[in-house]
Amino acid sequence: MRNFRRLLLVALIVMCIGSVLAACGDDKQAAPPGVALPGDFPLSDVPLVDGNVLTASGESPKWQVTVQGKAADGNAFTNAVSKLTDAGYQESSRVDDPQSRSVLLSKDVGDKQLWVNVGLSANASSGASTVIYQISRAG
Repeated sequence: MRNFRRLLLVALIVMCIGSVLAACGDDKQAAPPGVALPGDFPLSDVPLVDGNVLTASGESPKWQVTVQGKAADGNAFTNAVSKLTDAGYQESSRVDDPQSRSVLLSKDVGDKQLWVNVGLSANASSGASTVIYQISRAG
């Protein structure tokens, strides 16, 4: 009986330590499914629309990512711009014509500035659900 109590106490301590370590994990956003993002991609500073990453390239200070948005989530382009503005990005300019749509946004992150151009091409094979991000870090 005494050994059982010791084992139970050890098991409880291990569970508590595991819970504390899990809670102290970094706040880094989980990478989206699909093609892997470049290792230095600023995912915690550039929220991507929910979906599958089709292409990802570049290295600091410039990256390009193409995401196939989830059809059930509605307009992927609008959702992408909303995610960025919700994260503190300010819209700088917008193009909205029959051939393409894009929005240029920026945000100060530390002593640098991130510029994100979110685009949607009418010629994309996936139509309105494919969002193209062009990201650059300045400063």
